[in-house]
Amino acid sequence: MANIKLTLDKRRQLEDGNYPLVFRITAEGKARDIATGFHSKENQFHHQSRQLRKNHPSYESINPRLQELEAEYLSRLIELERKSNKALGAQEIKQWMLSTNTAAKTVYSFWKEEIQLLQKAGRSGGARVYSQALSVLDKAVSLRISFDIVDIGFIKHLEAELLSRGLKVNSVGVYFRTFRAIYNRAIDEGLVGYQNYPFRRFKIKREATIPRPLTVEELRRYFTLNLPTDSTYYDSWLLGKLMFMLLGINFRDLITIRKSQVVNGRLIYSRSKTKRQYSIKLLAEAEEILRYFNDRSQVTLIGKLKDEELLKKETLPFKAHQANKVFNSHLDKLGKMINLNQKLTGYCFRYSVANIAKQLGYSKDLISEALGHSYGNRVTGIYLEAFDLGYIDKMNSAILNHINEAPTSIEENVFEEVLS
Repeated sequence: MANIKLTLDKRRQLEDGNYPLVFRITAEGKARDIATGFHSKENQFHHQSRQLRKNHPSYESINPRLQELEAEYLSRLIELERKSNKALGAQEIKQWMLSTNTAAKTVYSFWKEEIQLLQKAGRSGGARVYSQALSVLDKAVSLRISFDIVDIGFIKHLEAELLSRGLKVNSVGVYFRTFRAIYNRAIDEGLVGYQNYPFRRFKIKREATIPRPLTVEELRRYFTLNLPTDSTYYDSWLLGKLMFMLLGINFRDLITIRKSQVVNGRLIYSRSKTKRQYSIKLLAEAEEILRYFNDRSQVTLIGKLKDEELLKKETLPFKAHQANKVFNSHLDKLGKMINLNQKLTGYCFRYSVANIAKQLGYSKDLISEALGHSYGNRVTGIYLEAFDLGYIDKMNSAILNHINEAPTSIEENVFEEVLS
């Protein structure tokens, strides 16, 4: 006779000392487990009563759900034994229970299929985001479970687990928004009903981030840094200056721009994130930096990607992401060289362009147009599309001239201090 009981899977202890909680089916001398997605330490589980102890940190939210599942699985087991005219093995019982649970696919397997579809559609960036979210969430709580197990209690437990591991609120929010998108796709596919939707009553939290732009004095120190050409950070230093002079261009866009996109002294490109078109006049200093990188590639302006890498759409986001990590690591070192009291990243240059333009008295509308921001007002947006590019060119030139007005040099001995 088959039976099913809640137990700890003591074969797989996690790093934090927890064990997975599973419903173990035993039949014909063999056992199979159905994952619950929850975990418990041994002293938080009562082995005789097969229930969580009240000292479990999530007892109030998890225990009712486990009791519901146990009652549901027992009911299905009784139903199966009434229908079947032969003894069934543990694997057959498990497959029947999952299939009648409208979830022949687990959350994990369905998620992997969605990643493959994104890759096939050429959306490698989206596939990378989905893969990262799946990896992080599945390490925190097993997602090899049916969708209807994912209720609001499950989501709250997962959120608490991620935060307890030191993840930031906004990072958790990114992973949960991805999870929500996957759940919505599962509803569309008929794997789970909307009545089980856990995100209806769960608010994904977000913390406001306030990036601090560089001051004029800090930018002057950066631009006048006396960095030797053989320095490990020399290329990244030039790229930082170039990002600023190109109105805070995104790093991926910068390293993927082709030489053919420079026309009559203007850089013409479409931003990868928003698909918005840009036309930026190349200032003399920017052209000088581009000449430095000129022989690195037959195709791209900068040469940070090999020509063949540029053509491989499935791996391009990964290559760009890795290059950006190296770039930001170098910027962090450069920031210390100029005595910056914050972590320097590529985003700082974009914020700094807007801040200095505002200080110089340029209108928010012109700044928004230059940086490609949305305006919120459709009529205003249409009007701004008619801005003469000359106004933006003059603003960009004025910003750089303001930085160059009173250069502040940094002594060379600062390099030894930072590198040591």
